[in-house]
Amino acid sequence: MLVHGVEKKEGSLEFLKHVLESKHRKVYGVFYTNSFFSQRYLCRNHLLNKIEFEEDTVKLTVVTRLENVGLLEIENTLDMLVKHKAGDIPGLMPEGLFGKEDSVEPSLPEVVSVTQFLTSVDLFLVLKKPEINYQDFWIAGHRFTLINIVHQLGEEGKEPEFEQVVSLLVGEVGKLYFFSHFHDKELTKTDMKRVLDLIIDENITGKAITGVKLETESGVSSSVFPYENLISSYTTSNGDIVFGTGAGYVLIPGKDIDKYKMKCIANEKGAYRLELRYKKNTIKLYFE
Repeated sequence: MLVHGVEKKEGSLEFLKHVLESKHRKVYGVFYTNSFFSQRYLCRNHLLNKIEFEEDTVKLTVVTRLENVGLLEIENTLDMLVKHKAGDIPGLMPEGLFGKEDSVEPSLPEVVSVTQFLTSVDLFLVLKKPEINYQDFWIAGHRFTLINIVHQLGEEGKEPEFEQVVSLLVGEVGKLYFFSHFHDKELTKTDMKRVLDLIIDENITGKAITGVKLETESGVSSSVFPYENLISSYTTSNGDIVFGTGAGYVLIPGKDIDKYKMKCIANEKGAYRLELRYKKNTIKLYFE
């Protein structure tokens, strides 16, 4: 994961330990991906249990939030973790993926729309000799550190069989969520781009996008909801930003993104929405 326009630095396990054990820092976002994942899934925005450091190894547990197809990919992940003694997926029974009567599901599905849900699966990871890089940056006057823990598995001297990456977004203590840092604040263009970098392609906030609404200057309004699948967000090769599903999408041309202003608004139930405004055109992104 990468925040554009910010220097990427090499880190170490000592650096990671110092950040995660600091009483003044808190994890506000987690993102996990590996060689088997075909989609960009979500994670809970915190780490489970205590993080353990042993010489050249770090042990941690992340909670992935998967669509149905992800459960099959998580089974392949489990096979690779067990093969290399690099972790486990506690409570996951592969038979459960195929609907047998005596199977045990990883957890109860979490509804995120009328027709779509996510399933939480805990991944216990033993990351030996990982590569660590990080970026320090500011958003709306708040300091954040994005840390990438890159771990490869395979036989020594050969091409890696499997690669997994855990990304952590760390900020100063005192807030509940990542969005809590700047709701009801006018963000600068740099702030806006950094927020989008943490949502587009790889969403580290842990919050699913539950709706996208476009309101145009001419009065035309259009909305996208997760009917057949969850709303995805990605950047095209032309630099355009797309939010959509198989049924429709909203596109922001890359050449126009600098013209927009962003605002983060909280509702009474604790959910957030981002508003992108340009003249009388508004794009509203609704999160859990």
